[in-house]
Amino acid sequence: SFCREGCFSPISPEACPLVQSFMCHNRTFLLDGHVQLKTGLQTQERHLFLFTDLLVVAKSKSHSHFKLKCQARLCEMWTAFCTEEVCEGSTDPERSFVLGWPTTNCVANFRSAEQRETWLSFLQSRIREEKEKDYPKSIPLKIIAKDVGTCAYSKTLSVTNGDTANDVILMALQQLGINGSEKDYKLWVISGREDAPYPLIGHEYPFGIKMSHIRDAMPHGSKHCACPRQLQGSFLTEQLPQELQCQFVLKPSRLAVCQQLNDLGQKSCKRKRSIINWAFWRGPGTHLDNAPLSSTSAAPGKLFGLLLTAICEDDNLPKPLL
Repeated sequence: SFCREGCFSPISPEACPLVQSFMCHNRTFLLDGHVQLKTGLQTQERHLFLFTDLLVVAKSKSHSHFKLKCQARLCEMWTAFCTEEVCEGSTDPERSFVLGWPTTNCVANFRSAEQRETWLSFLQSRIREEKEKDYPKSIPLKIIAKDVGTCAYSKTLSVTNGDTANDVILMALQQLGINGSEKDYKLWVISGREDAPYPLIGHEYPFGIKMSHIRDAMPHGSKHCACPRQLQGSFLTEQLPQELQCQFVLKPSRLAVCQQLNDLGQKSCKRKRSIINWAFWRGPGTHLDNAPLSSTSAAPGKLFGLLLTAICEDDNLPKPLL
């Protein structure tokens, strides 16, 4: 249920200092409204302000004061409907949808089905129009394949602003000559903005994720612009500062790995370790990047000083850990 206190709506949105701070000659204010943003077990009461090229997420303090929490360029955003993949517990599909931008997926839950339809329609329309303004329309994207075969591969693909993570997985598999589908693999992102690597669900736009890192490295005046003039081909491949770097890693999904083990009937200790270590992929950023390239060389992880192989029965992690 929506909170009654602290969920203020501005009497005149255009007069809000926060809205005023984003207004400029080529940006128009379009829509505002209260929303619950849910990720995992967390629910946050937020107020959205939609502009022609930006979505601003704020926290209500009063009818005139809103604290900026984050902002996203619409050309780097996406919408989806896989709510069960993003948050725990049931959500009313008639009042919610998945809203995302680089390094974030959340379920946007509105007060009514009408509000949900209005926001979904506005966002999809504006995201589509802002993507049409994208420059360049495609970029080189390096994909590193790990735990695929006996060594690491990398391929640089030409990815457009309309390619989803699942599209990129299929392209990478084809380029690498690997049989499989997007269900068998996950595309992980190692971002300097995050403490740990994270897997994409499949609907996200790797183009937008990469471009957000590149745009954030631009001179201050052009950061919020969808297509700053400095975005030349050479800049796309230049080395970015650590906190703005972004790597894409292709790895077998856990279900695919388990299925392979079941099919092959391989129950060796070394194979078990590779599965068990999967639970620890989301460790520090360097952990995934430096992970063993083949299951036969995997060193066993430890939990409270005990070998994981000693506390796991039938290749299953303990329930509290899961």
